[in-house]
Amino acid sequence: MKLNWLKIVGITACVLISSAVQANDVLIKNAKLVDGVERTDELVDIRVRDGRIHKIGTNLSVDDDTQVFDAAGKPVTPGLFNVDTQIGLMEVGAVAASVDTMTTRDDVTASLRVADAYNVSSTVVPYNRMLGITNAVVQPSNGMSLIAGTAAVVKLSATDGVVEPGAAMVVNLANAGSALAGGSKAAAMAKLREALEDARDYARNTAQFNAGNRRDYSLSRHDLAALKPVIERRMPLLVHVERASDIERVLRMAADMRISLILSGVSEGWRVADQIAKAEVPVIIDPIRNLPSSYESLGARLDNAKLLHDAGVSLMFTGMGWQTTHNAYLVRQSAGNAVANGLPYHAAIQAITSTPAKMFGVPEYGHLKAGASATLVVWSDDPLEVMSNPELVLIDGQEYPLESRHTRLRDRYFKRIQAQMD
Repeated sequence: MKLNWLKIVGITACVLISSAVQANDVLIKNAKLVDGVERTDELVDIRVRDGRIHKIGTNLSVDDDTQVFDAAGKPVTPGLFNVDTQIGLMEVGAVAASVDTMTTRDDVTASLRVADAYNVSSTVVPYNRMLGITNAVVQPSNGMSLIAGTAAVVKLSATDGVVEPGAAMVVNLANAGSALAGGSKAAAMAKLREALEDARDYARNTAQFNAGNRRDYSLSRHDLAALKPVIERRMPLLVHVERASDIERVLRMAADMRISLILSGVSEGWRVADQIAKAEVPVIIDPIRNLPSSYESLGARLDNAKLLHDAGVSLMFTGMGWQTTHNAYLVRQSAGNAVANGLPYHAAIQAITSTPAKMFGVPEYGHLKAGASATLVVWSDDPLEVMSNPELVLIDGQEYPLESRHTRLRDRYFKRIQAQMD
């Protein structure tokens, strides 16, 4: 039997796009704009065309082929951004074959790119998307080295999810990194300095090294090449660190070695907030962390976000510890708790929308204005309130249904139960 390849290709294409609703234009009427910019409560219309916000105004006209959604005064935000996840890398944590977050090889460190393993078809993607997450930073875990590898920015679309494969080089200088360096924070710092110095030397003397006329390095050739954007300040070094004294050391090292830096964790960041702000280094925190899970986080407190913001530090949020992948959407609850503990509302919204976009190189996203990416969410109520839910999700102008494998299973078995009760 001969196969009709054109038909097969057509069916495959339909399957790939079935999770997104195609539309020429979308008009969202009577919306309240919420994107971290101080605004009045005036309601506006938002016209979406060709994947971007075409116009924002009042009483915008409607064409025959325009899909109209009446927000009825409800808030519209940019799609939410969680900056510390492993979405698309981990399906079931207890099943090793479904986890692509790390390696046990000691000759693959900086060159490990999670973008090469990202699974756009992961069930975690639509689950978080229907709950308001449209973008995420996907980070590797540490395996054999304190240098975990290269993080990526992804969008939770149905296809072509990787936006930036080289978002940041991830390093752990907290307890986990110290353990991999022999149990000493001093050894971890020494190994990191050595790796960066070797990468700089390799970049200057690549031809000599390839000809066998250069000294041995601490890392493989591919790892050194992967660090080149870091020493050239084209890629930030994303360092997980908690203790105030460790934060100060990392800031000095970054200044001495002339590299761009992002700090993550920073349980005791409030203690050195002025130094972080002076260095113009952004931070990633979970605002809900307030319990000392280890000796290096004894100073954790609920108003960490407020104190950092007051000092002038740029904030980005993740949330809920181990749930930050499968339940990445809970980042908005972390943001809400930050507001409850003194952080201005607009700063909390920025921390889960425009600030991550700016820091990780997605400048067209994160603001509700003409020309910006039409990646946005209409909410049933205040997006930082626990009981609010998305009513419309657009990514690059495409509407995605508010469903996932979880909701389909729920509906399937509810119908069975309902049938048995009838």
